[in-house]
Amino acid sequence: MSRKLFLIRHAETSDKEIGETDLDRKLTPKGIKDAKLLHKILIEHPNSPQVILHSHATRTTHTAKLLAGSTSIQLISQPAIYHAAPKNLLEIVQQLNDECSSVALVGHNPTISAFANDIATEFVGSFSPATVASFQFEVNKWAEVMPGSGVLTLFKEPNIL
Repeated sequence: MSRKLFLIRHAETSDKEIGETDLDRKLTPKGIKDAKLLHKILIEHPNSPQVILHSHATRTTHTAKLLAGSTSIQLISQPAIYHAAPKNLLEIVQQLNDECSSVALVGHNPTISAFANDIATEFVGSFSPATVASFQFEVNKWAEVMPGSGVLTLFKEPNIL
């Protein structure tokens, strides 16, 4: 059996306003538009995600909701994603429920880019806002996902959505 992991950097955000924390930053109109375009890509994908994990930041939560749209994709807030290092994201992935064969993770840079490069069999590069990459893993369980074992099957940036 194989597993599909979509890694997504949250969509474009506004600068922090006076009195606002980093967690509170909101998506810009362009960010909302880009996330809606990503939704279309995800739902048209042959192995669209059954679950979307996201940090508890406003921008990742909003991105995840736009990605799910009106589908039955389950959204799960994981506060640990917010300040995670790449190794922490790997641990989160390795603990996923094996009943789900396709999962998306919405996170933050530089971690999401570093994690993508850690798990990939090839160099992926850096994620701009609203970038999606998907990886195929030929494993039976999420716990078997290891660095350097993900085959890149999709990489889209917002300017080419």
